Amino acid sequence: MSKPAVKTPPSAATPMMVQYFQHKDAYPDALLFFRMGDFYEMFFEDAVAAAAALDITLTKRGSHKGDDIPMCGVPVHTLDGYLERLIRKGFRVAICEQMEDPAEAKRRGGSKSVVRRDVIRLVTPGTLTEETLLDERAHNYLAAVTEVSGRCGMAWLDMSTGDFTVQPLGLADLPAAVSRVSPGELLLPEKLFGRPELAGLLEDWGCQLTPLPNARFNSDNARRRLEAVYEVAALDAFGEFDRAELAAAGALIDYVELTQVGKLPRLGLPRHLGTGALLEIDAATRRSLELTRTLGGGRPGSLLHAIDRTVTGAGARLLANRLSAPLTDPAAIKERLDQVQFLLCESDLCDVMRSLLKATPDLERALSRISLGRGGPRDLAAIHDGLVQGAALRDVLAAVTEAPAGLLEIQDNLGRHELLVDRLRQALADDLPLIARDGGFIRAGFNDELDKLRRLRDESRQLVAGLEARYRSESSVENLKIKYNNVLGYFIEVTARNADKLGDRFIHRQTMANAMRFMTTELGDLARAISEAGDKALAVELTLFEVLTGEVLQQVGGIALS
Repeated sequence: MSKPAVKTPPSAATPMMVQYFQHKDAYPDALLFFRMGDFYEMFFEDAVAAAAALDITLTKRGSHKGDDIPMCGVPVHTLDGYLERLIRKGFRVAICEQMEDPAEAKRRGGSKSVVRRDVIRLVTPGTLTEETLLDERAHNYLAAVTEVSGRCGMAWLDMSTGDFTVQPLGLADLPAAVSRVSPGELLLPEKLFGRPELAGLLEDWGCQLTPLPNARFNSDNARRRLEAVYEVAALDAFGEFDRAELAAAGALIDYVELTQVGKLPRLGLPRHLGTGALLEIDAATRRSLELTRTLGGGRPGSLLHAIDRTVTGAGARLLANRLSAPLTDPAAIKERLDQVQFLLCESDLCDVMRSLLKATPDLERALSRISLGRGGPRDLAAIHDGLVQGAALRDVLAAVTEAPAGLLEIQDNLGRHELLVDRLRQALADDLPLIARDGGFIRAGFNDELDKLRRLRDESRQLVAGLEARYRSESSVENLKIKYNNVLGYFIEVTARNADKLGDRFIHRQTMANAMRFMTTELGDLARAISEAGDKALAVELTLFEVLTGEVLQQVGGIALS
């Protein structure tokens, strides 16, 4: 884990480093990824720790109090890969983003002003939502355990799906319950760390433990927080929760809001597990049985691996949950077996359902990313495709007679979303980028203003090609080319021996080893038109993306059931 940065008086640092220290002091136990242009930079102890963990070069940037400042950095576009490696090694990462571009900062405060930056997220093992950081076939639970007046409560949620469960437990049952849930991160109040009954739990889950102040587990605050999140006057409709359960659930919500800097993902209604509803298996027995993991820690070779024939990530997660948590209620067991027996007898129906499910994207995780503002065009497409397959599955089940109650309930939950499906189909292009700011994801013909800007942008590019042909003809330099890079923008390039053939209107920009680069007023005007049209087109697309995600979130409750 990274060490806290040294507290430093503002007078001893540059304005940018003052800003860095302010954010680092707010997150002393995390690596601070400080956005600087196209890189996230780390400094001081963070840089030393990250360079060693990621096997990247440790450099330096300036000096502080007479000593060189250690520095390392990672490109913005490769963030997920580096996050995965750091999280696996037990680090927490605070993402400090630029909230304005340098031009805006200069207009705001002059040439010496510092770009405004804010931490937008604290990345921890239990709060991951990115597809690249998660196992699609396994839940990634964030769990909390506490004790109030001699009674224990445990709550756990998967931020990537919204799955949220609360359970009362005895103190002796905690190790078995935590082993069953197998959280990526476990929150405990500081008061429990000295309890001898939990010595084994603390030892087994030491790497996943996150201690929190006892005040964050206040049951009265927790009740108010949960009522506000679910917009209800009381929690009675969700079940009867004792103070320990409420405290654990409230601590989870509080921690999610803390790490997501005020944002909350879509959360399902809290599911209440009664005492004795599941067969609790102690950690040692669970390991020996190799239910979901082998003794070596891998999935291959486990019972789950042997029986898993699911065709979706959501199905695989559900199977793993059911295998980890055997039911104890005979009626519930019989209901589950009746569904299995029915589908075994109706093999044709089973084959059709598997075919439809196989083509169904992971709606839960797409919805979670969109609700946190981290979704992209492909998440909208996943929601469209998932709703299409859900409608087809509903029609198949509607034709089934004498089906078990569980299957009829699935049919009832597959709501109708034809208007949203049609809207997304009309809006989204066939080939979609991963992130919205790359543009090009809105289908031609969906928005007149966007189509006009795209035509202007593309026609301008054609004019550049025509300009190149004219310059080549007028100068008799056959290898004259108009090129583009991120530094110079558009420029004219000829070999050094042909440079003298260009007239006075060609303004020298750069000399290379075997070539020279020039600019003309005419090319500059065209380049500006292309840039402005492209920027305006992207702005329109991003606005449309926000509109579409807003329309999805308005129906998030019904979609989550589909």
